Amino acid sequence: MRGEDSTAYQPAPIPRSFLEYVRSMGPGIVVVLTWLGAGDIVESAMAGGNYGYSLMWGFALCLILRYLFVSIIAKYQLCNPHGETVLAGLGRLHPLFALMVLTGTLLLTHGIGVFLLVGTAEICIKVTGIGNIPVWGAGLALTVLLLVFRPDYRRIEAIFFVLAGALSVSLIGLAGWSGPSAGGIARGILGLQVPETLGRFDAVYLMVAMVGAIAGSLGNLLYPYFMREKGWTTPDHRRVQRYDLILGIIVLIVLDLSIWVVGAEILHPRNIQVVDLESLSRLLGETMGDLGSYLFYLGVFAALFSSMVGNGTAYALLIADAYIQLRPGEREACGGDYKRHPSFRLAIYWVVLSPLIWVFLGHSDFVGLTVTVNAAQVVVLPFLVIGVWILTARRVHIGAEHCNRWWENVLVGFLFAAAAVSGYFSAVKVLGG
Repeated sequence: MRGEDSTAYQPAPIPRSFLEYVRSMGPGIVVVLTWLGAGDIVESAMAGGNYGYSLMWGFALCLILRYLFVSIIAKYQLCNPHGETVLAGLGRLHPLFALMVLTGTLLLTHGIGVFLLVGTAEICIKVTGIGNIPVWGAGLALTVLLLVFRPDYRRIEAIFFVLAGALSVSLIGLAGWSGPSAGGIARGILGLQVPETLGRFDAVYLMVAMVGAIAGSLGNLLYPYFMREKGWTTPDHRRVQRYDLILGIIVLIVLDLSIWVVGAEILHPRNIQVVDLESLSRLLGETMGDLGSYLFYLGVFAALFSSMVGNGTAYALLIADAYIQLRPGEREACGGDYKRHPSFRLAIYWVVLSPLIWVFLGHSDFVGLTVTVNAAQVVVLPFLVIGVWILTARRVHIGAEHCNRWWENVLVGFLFAAAAVSGYFSAVKVLGG
């Protein structure tokens, strides 16, 4: 029997035709644009600049594995007989899961929020030539607050489709302008090349670390909340959910590999290293002119702003969910709809407004915060993966019909090992400075 959490949301109609499936798409686009940030853009450009096309297959593989793991998470929320969220299931395994997720999410959203606000404000200043970071940061934070404080999922979804269009025009346009090599892309994706090591760690081990970070990221827990807002709450929604997530991952692969092409075609031949958005934008301006810079700024703004809105919506629900799992008596106060619980509004203030403290104090003074956020992620990753593994592999938690197949257990076991390796590399990086 489905529990009260599943009945707090009116189930959406099940699509029956191709057009109905197309019209139903949405949560996958919303979550991948929430995942996508300035760091992804810079890292993809750096990977293309360092390795050319040769490691493309590894990055595409990571995103495919992310699809498989997030799909398993979504399966639990849609199909478990308790009608509960994934976090509620983890909380039934042990209360420590909810405490870890709550602590990690509070630290993560605060740290990420600083970078999102500062980065978006800097783009606004560069494009308009007026203002300063605190003023733009405050204006952007208030805009996001207005969008998410009284959340209307249909409005959020419409905004994300517009931002997805802007990202596509920007990043695919830059890739086309840079003159991509079709043969190089094909060899990069299908050739399984392993380039010579650049830097401290072997390229293969770095890829394994990337898989672990993707597998265990707290951001993977956001998709089920967007699903619930859409009204996907029953096992009958499993099929449309799979297609939706496939579409979202395809969009993410295209966008990330587009900026990878820019790195491979512009940075790699010149042996140029970039470390941040400003240096990458300056280089694009020198090689492509002002229009190239403005295209790049359009894409970065869309990536950052979509992350701000997505974080404010879904991470606030995750925080409220974690708080309620630690105080079970609070669940009756909201009837399974966490947006009705006071902790949801407080969580929105935290996610959206608390980063302004650092923006007003000076955005160059949060190195210690970054270290803390990274350390928190390292602790959470392996536990999160193994918790989901237990929930989806044992019949008592998910039921016999939807229990993991053998290959799904092999996959999650691999992701757990990769998450442990990722935690090791991250710890070495953090402790080694």
